[in-house]
Amino acid sequence: MDMNGENYVLTVDIGTTTIRSVLYDSSCTERGSYQEKVNTIYSTGNDDEVLVEIDPEHMFRQFVRVIEKVYKTLPPNAHVNIGLCTQRNSIVLWNKKTKKEETRIICWNDKRANKTCHQLNNSVILKVLNIVGGFLHMVTRKNRFLAAQRLKFLGAMVSHRLIVTINRSEKLRRMKADGDLCFGSLETWLLMRSSKSNELCVEASNVSPSGMFDPWIGAYNVLIMKIIGFPTDMLSRIVDSNLSDMEKLPILDRTHVGSELSISSIIADQQAAMFGCGTWERGDVKITLGTGTFVNVHTGTIPYASMSGLYPIVGWRINGQTDFVAEGNAHDTAVILHWAQSIGLFDDVTETSDIAESVENANGVVFVPAFCGIQTPVNDETACSGFLCIRPDTSKVHMVRAVLESIAFRVYQIYTAAEKEVYINKNSPVRICGGVSNNNFICQCIANLLGRPIERMADSDHVAARGTAMLAGYSQGLWTKQDLKKLVKIERTFTPNLESRKGLLKSFETWRKAVDRCLGFYQ
Repeated sequence: MDMNGENYVLTVDIGTTTIRSVLYDSSCTERGSYQEKVNTIYSTGNDDEVLVEIDPEHMFRQFVRVIEKVYKTLPPNAHVNIGLCTQRNSIVLWNKKTKKEETRIICWNDKRANKTCHQLNNSVILKVLNIVGGFLHMVTRKNRFLAAQRLKFLGAMVSHRLIVTINRSEKLRRMKADGDLCFGSLETWLLMRSSKSNELCVEASNVSPSGMFDPWIGAYNVLIMKIIGFPTDMLSRIVDSNLSDMEKLPILDRTHVGSELSISSIIADQQAAMFGCGTWERGDVKITLGTGTFVNVHTGTIPYASMSGLYPIVGWRINGQTDFVAEGNAHDTAVILHWAQSIGLFDDVTETSDIAESVENANGVVFVPAFCGIQTPVNDETACSGFLCIRPDTSKVHMVRAVLESIAFRVYQIYTAAEKEVYINKNSPVRICGGVSNNNFICQCIANLLGRPIERMADSDHVAARGTAMLAGYSQGLWTKQDLKKLVKIERTFTPNLESRKGLLKSFETWRKAVDRCLGFYQ
């Protein structure tokens, strides 16, 4: 095929464990990809907290390298736009004058702010905010104030990790006082590093789960931020996912890959996966099984105030029009499988589906996946992991099955919490993606538990990249809305087995009791 003059979209997907570039042609067919492992640095900080960081220089070199590897496969006169898909809530601080980073990239699962959040959640200040929110909701019936009634700070949010990082460093405090300190999430930082001419900004879907954003007004919640002592003078402006509200599209300077490339869209990783799954209508559901588990329900053009820990986030904001999503998550998914392999429960993760299916059940054994605590709908960061109900006849096979079932149980736990609160369209498909979704046993368990067919996406670990490409191509006029529908590709459908569902639901009740025993363990 002659590729000269054709339009292409090159997407860069920066996840928690992998950074990859994927090239798509004008029909959104994948034409090449390259990926590298993200080098995450784990260390111990104050009070034995786990610090999770990435070296920014190494990350930027990877960013340029993954672009260069696939860009070099094209002829010089091919038309290429870049779409960025980034992990959310990871931040870095740098010097405004020199552009040099002053910290490592502080990842979303870094624990340095957990103690501060716990103290604040039990403080008089937050209790007053909750009471005032409840009163205003009673008077106005506005969901914005219902959210204030349920407000709770989490260590995974940006706000407190930034405050803690600055407060612990005399140099950073001095730079902040002198007006020389900048911070940004990954997309803000990448734009800064890509070109001196790029405007500093933060994209709507990326900032929405940060703890700094009020979805009901579509802007920063400056009042709450000032109450908790957040440095609001360091904020960048919020822009659309298709960057339509920027005077000039940001670029990647030609000094990096030999050509100047325009960046035409930016979107957060989970929202990109949702876009790639074609779950664009109110009531649609997307499940991602990757480093973590994410259950996303499209709530239309209005954010939803949850009572069970679902988080209202921006799905995408295109030409000023916002689609909202209610999200529940579990931090521990792929990491559980990596751990189970490391202790010898199995040799190859691709064999775990067959291992689990080799026995009728887990012989009563259950596993609680809580290396990072239990998130939605429990939200207990002091929970512990553990195998429970182990007996003398428990085998490795039973333990493997229990581990896989625990991933499905967390999906079901989050889904049922969402089902009680938000509208879910039972006539539209539930779609699933992410590397762990390649496990047939887990997908079938989820279908059985939900009692609904589950559609697994083609190239399930590239769905976020594909969604980013679809958004970028749509933004640049390569595809219409009707074209986008044809670009959604399903690999396999898992139909629920109602007979198996009975036994699985019984196991789920046992598992739920085990979770209760593990809560508050580290208090």
